[in-house]
Amino acid sequence: MSEYKDTVKRYLKGVQNADHELVLSLVTNDVLLEKKGRPGIRGKEVLRAVIDGKDGFVHEDTGSHRPVHRIERMVEEGDTVVVSGSVVIPLVNGGQLEALFSDYFTFSGGLISGLESYMIPPAGSRS
Repeated sequence: MSEYKDTVKRYLKGVQNADHELVLSLVTNDVLLEKKGRPGIRGKEVLRAVIDGKDGFVHEDTGSHRPVHRIERMVEEGDTVVVSGSVVIPLVNGGQLEALFSDYFTFSGGLISGLESYMIPPAGSRS
């Protein structure tokens, strides 16, 4: 497995486990996080708020529950790794939020410098 793909897997595991120090060690100081359809956010400290779920990027019904990513495919070209799969987030009411995702991780100097994230509900689900 390439170094970039390994870094992406470690990043997603860090998000799942709320391991701030791991996640922040894998990104540049000016990292840009974009969830398409929402304004982008920039910087490590803002990313810390995302991990904590205090930024408005996280569904309000998830509480402290963490996402579980199921990676179906990873493709690397140059300084970019594309990951697609599904994500499940347990909700405080006992249900779960499910989505299909495609994330584009861009690297600079061996660290993640950008993340573009696309998410859609799975076919047949209610939005």
